[in-house]
Amino acid sequence: MTQDIVHTAEGAEVVCARYGFAAAARQHRLGLLELDAGDHHWAQLLHRQVIAPQVDALVDRFYDFQQRFPEIMQAIGNRANLARLKGTQRRYLLSLGQHFDSADYFAERLRVGEIHALRNISLSLYQASYRQMQQLLIDAIPAALTPGSADHAALCRFIGKITALDMTLAIETYHSTRVTALREAVDNLQHEHWRLHQKVGRDALTGLANREAAMDELAAALDAVGARGTELCLIMADVDHFKQINDTYGHLVGDKVLQCIAAKLQQLLREFDVVGRFGGEEFIIVLDDTPLAVARTVAERLRQGVEHELVQCDEQQIRLTISLGLTQAAARDDIRNLIRRADDALYQAKEEGRNRVVVI
Repeated sequence: MTQDIVHTAEGAEVVCARYGFAAAARQHRLGLLELDAGDHHWAQLLHRQVIAPQVDALVDRFYDFQQRFPEIMQAIGNRANLARLKGTQRRYLLSLGQHFDSADYFAERLRVGEIHALRNISLSLYQASYRQMQQLLIDAIPAALTPGSADHAALCRFIGKITALDMTLAIETYHSTRVTALREAVDNLQHEHWRLHQKVGRDALTGLANREAAMDELAAALDAVGARGTELCLIMADVDHFKQINDTYGHLVGDKVLQCIAAKLQQLLREFDVVGRFGGEEFIIVLDDTPLAVARTVAERLRQGVEHELVQCDEQQIRLTISLGLTQAAARDDIRNLIRRADDALYQAKEEGRNRVVVI
């Protein structure tokens, strides 16, 4: 049992609360182990007659036992660690059972489990070591307390109870710490999976869904139109005079324009709406579960939002506009038909003078 007790600035009640050991829970745990106020007498007797007079010998005998097992020595490490751990074990023994019903006592034992978990010391080694310490304490009871006497039996019972309290608290925090670490690892893996998935399905320039990802979303939404009876609308949007912007200001400015418009579309759309770069300066917007009247309002909001955007190029400001074609899916529509209608509406918006919404 390589106990390495660490005193931190974190309050005892905070530590106890983190592991579910507020005052009522502490009393419940003490009750389960049959520890009560009367046991303070036996705690003092244990300290006065067993631990204080023999603490160094107890620590030496304890680590003599530890060194018989290679896996324990591997966990201990070098001689410097062994010397440090002996000092820690000495302090631990001198505090054993002292004010066992206090928040400070519980917090100190809970921290032991945290440390063992963080250092990846197995529970089997910890429990085997605890059993040895328990036996060392019993064997160290002085001859003045005759084996078989009432006091000897009561002190043995107390040793069993107090070591059980310490071990169960450490094991619970060990388990909790390891579970928390596993959950964090799983969360990190899931986040990385999501990030990679997003990266694969993202347009590198704008950060929007790429064409393939947007088409997948559209296909899934279209399948649900017939199954759930929901309403689906599709918008095709195109940057007005984009070729002229590229020719006049260069492709880097053109890229900046696309990024600006992509950010504005994302800002103005709902979180669950799908917006993707369809190709070049064209964007596709999937409005699932959205009536046509609502979709028309959304499209107009997008048009007006972009109309107020300006892109700085040297000392000039480029005013941006987009044209939008809107259509609503019918039950028998396939992706090709739906996109064709939205594209026809977009073409009509261009023909009618740009910077407008046309519905087909």
